[in-house]
Amino acid sequence: MTSSRLTVISFSGGRSSAMMTKRMIDSGKYENRVIVFANTGKERHETLDFVHECDIRWNLGVVWLEYDPATKFRITSYENASRNGEPFTTLLSTKVYLPNRVKRYCTGELKVKPIKRYIQSLGVKNWDNAMGIRYDEPLRWGKMIQNTQHEPWFNVLPLYEDEIVKADVSAFWRSQDFDLQLESYQGNCDLCFMKGKKKLTRLIRENPDSATWWLNQESQVGGTFRQRESYSRLVEYSNQPLEPSLFDFEPDYPCHCNID
Repeated sequence: MTSSRLTVISFSGGRSSAMMTKRMIDSGKYENRVIVFANTGKERHETLDFVHECDIRWNLGVVWLEYDPATKFRITSYENASRNGEPFTTLLSTKVYLPNRVKRYCTGELKVKPIKRYIQSLGVKNWDNAMGIRYDEPLRWGKMIQNTQHEPWFNVLPLYEDEIVKADVSAFWRSQDFDLQLESYQGNCDLCFMKGKKKLTRLIRENPDSATWWLNQESQVGGTFRQRESYSRLVEYSNQPLEPSLFDFEPDYPCHCNID
């Protein structure tokens, strides 16, 4: 590595994150860089396909990482990436309660820490951490731009700094000859508990099998991911006649599974 400070580009698998990555590569300012994608095993297959396609088309050299209880991280690949929730399942087997909106430890354990441990394994003590958070996402960038966390990295938000908003991201992808094959409501993580009830019910109605992993985890642990209802209750809702305004009161909450 060169003497210049390392920039770690955290590629989440979403459209904004991919756009940020391409802009940073094209700028020529980030020769000392590592591009990482942390896979939880619950990302939708379209997300994995998208990360891989961006990697191949743009020659990114993405490092695929997953949580490992013994070594804290393991390097994998598109071909060998977990696709049935294995890292997430393993993590939950070490816990006495499920992650929830108040204590969302899954992001930290499955994404943040594996990336941190990997970078430290390279002998790097301090680095810049680039994330694809847009200017029109104040709930996501509010605390990050203050950099008050006690960690060895400094958060940099290139899209925020350039005042990039969702319309700009949409225009960028219209100019490309490929795109993430997901709608905005679907998200990277198939049934993330940070999604609103209306959205989760819609997703389960579209793909009932997607609820199986979540049902199994709640059954094994004896708890719920969501305070107000279990995933078994969400399955029941999905089998009822659709009422457009039934769950409109519950918003989504910002999370790494965002795709726009």
